[in-house]
Amino acid sequence: SSDVTMGGACPQEYTITRTWLATDDCGNSSTCIQTIFVDDSTPPAVTCPPNVTILCTDSTLPALTGTATATDNCGGIPTVVSSDATVAGGCAQEYTINRTWTATDACGNTSTCLQAITIDDNAVPTLTCPAGVSVSCASEVPAVNTGSVTTTDNCGGIVTVTHDGDAITNQTCANRFTLTRTYRATDACGNSSTCLQTIIIEDTTPPSVDCPGDITLECTDNTNPDVIGFASATDNCDPDPVVTYNDSVAPGTCPQEATISRTWTATDACGNTNTCLQIITVDDSTPPTITTCAADITIECDESTDPGNTGLSSATDNCDTAPVVTYDD
Repeated sequence: SSDVTMGGACPQEYTITRTWLATDDCGNSSTCIQTIFVDDSTPPAVTCPPNVTILCTDSTLPALTGTATATDNCGGIPTVVSSDATVAGGCAQEYTINRTWTATDACGNTSTCLQAITIDDNAVPTLTCPAGVSVSCASEVPAVNTGSVTTTDNCGGIVTVTHDGDAITNQTCANRFTLTRTYRATDACGNSSTCLQTIIIEDTTPPSVDCPGDITLECTDNTNPDVIGFASATDNCDPDPVVTYNDSVAPGTCPQEATISRTWTATDACGNTNTCLQIITVDDSTPPTITTCAADITIECDESTDPGNTGLSSATDNCDTAPVVTYDD
């Protein structure tokens, strides 16, 4: 005959008091009461967003990774909230967020689902090598300096810089080649990248050479450098440049006199050369010696006074093997 509804602890729970009325044909009646309890004990159904892998630079907020949805058998809109638990990965920049989504209906029934969000670091760090340089000598090649390399990493953390090695190409001599130096940057997750520094070694500076002083010698003197001196040389790169000489002889006013132009050449290990000139004057200023003078003699007036009869004189010379001997009366 009637239902009386009384609210319960939540909108989906209530009690119906139902009165039943029985009436016979003569109008006699009686009633009984049925109590109907309407209960909500079924939790809502919750659906998690799919598991996802993102970069360390990406946002972990649900706006990017997704939000759970929920429905309830009794209607209404369940409340959906999340809580995160972080599990460390293989390196500081990699980890997993276990995001638990909880749906709660108006009567406090709850259900959960789990979403795994994996944060990955697979991007290599960036690095900038020191600028290339040019030097004259191999001894001037700058030392390895990992501190001169600048680095950045998308995930932050410590980036380690190491020296992978040097490669030499285009070498034509000890101080003329190209050196390519490789630096490597490695982030905390083992991602790495490299950069190259080019160092050009080019020795174009000739050695300096100092000649012995110009000298005047007798024709009998030794003109060898062992006697009259060697040129000396120094070089910016080569500790021991090679020194050689070449002579050009110009005749003097007589066969025993001459001028020697001695060109000294210093050559370094890369073939750079420099020269200086030493003048050696060969002089004959020593007169010959009359070794035998014809002896004094007395002859008859009818005898010849020619040297063939009266005797000849002889002479030697320090330079001339056959000095000419003449006479005058």
